[in-house]
Amino acid sequence: MVRQYIKTGMITLLLSLFLVGITQAASDLETISVDDKTVPRYEVFDAVIEAVNHTTVSSQIAAEVVELNFDVNDIVPKGAVIMKLRDDEFQARVAQIQAKLSADLAKKREAIARHKEVAFEARRINNLFKRKLLAQAALDKSNANLTAMDARVESVLAQLKSRQAQLEEAKVQLSYTQIIAPYSGVVTERFIELGEMVSPGQHVMTGISLQQLRAVLNVPQYLFDAVRSAKLPVILVNGRQIQSEKMTINPHADVKSHRFQIRVDFTENREQISVYPGMLTKVKFMVGDEKIRVIPQTAIVQRSEVSAVYIITDDAIIFRQIRLGRVLEGGQREVLAGLSVGEQVAIHPLQALQLLRQKPSRSHP
Repeated sequence: MVRQYIKTGMITLLLSLFLVGITQAASDLETISVDDKTVPRYEVFDAVIEAVNHTTVSSQIAAEVVELNFDVNDIVPKGAVIMKLRDDEFQARVAQIQAKLSADLAKKREAIARHKEVAFEARRINNLFKRKLLAQAALDKSNANLTAMDARVESVLAQLKSRQAQLEEAKVQLSYTQIIAPYSGVVTERFIELGEMVSPGQHVMTGISLQQLRAVLNVPQYLFDAVRSAKLPVILVNGRQIQSEKMTINPHADVKSHRFQIRVDFTENREQISVYPGMLTKVKFMVGDEKIRVIPQTAIVQRSEVSAVYIITDDAIIFRQIRLGRVLEGGQREVLAGLSVGEQVAIHPLQALQLLRQKPSRSHP
């Protein structure tokens, strides 16, 4: 019995000395106190990239296609002739009106010259009448001739103006025989073949410009006020964050989905960010602040699908599973569950593991 007491006392003493050593070693571990941190609160939405300039060009006249200069996937510079239509009829029309205009100009010169003669004659007769050398009938006839010539000049000028308008219209019609690219871009669709007849309003080609792009997203009704009052968003594309400088909000919700459409313009050239219309991306809005629990990413132990940390207390090292949230800037990670404010977490899990292997481990109750 005495030996049993002595043996038990020695085991208790050795265990106490062992725990003291572990506690002393644990106190030397570098730890961080769990705390809540105020961070910006973001809302992230899926978006689709589209071209700001997306145009389908149409014919404005009825004519035959005689030349196709571009096809699908071709790069078209601004001002280039996309296609040509047969213009014989329109050329003839312009030439015919120009000939008539030349005749009208000749009539104008003749009328102006004749008006000068009649006006001079009217002044002469008026002077003679004042000197009582001519009768009233001669004066009335002279004034009537001048009035008639004034009307003749006005008629010629009106006809000339009408003819000039006809010529401008004919030239505009002639210009429609060449379909011009409104901006630099890429042809995406072609609806016409060489030799076909086109009619007014018929689509011939569709193209987009890759120089100006934007992200289009739909915001649910309950987040609309927060997004509308938020700062300009950030576009997340190809691993980059691009700060936008322009946002367009459609104040009318879709009647079926009750979502509002928002357009966010890119501020960088497409070639610098390597994006194309139709690609999916995300847009992030900062809508306020929130308090979250964070710890350094280096303190987290990942074992298969389990995330955990080492909790350091006065008399123990505890391996505890936690539930993680977002990855934050500065190497921080959000903790959704498993930690309380003020608990001490080992910054270097490997050192805590080595120390923990020196004695039996225990989990958090």
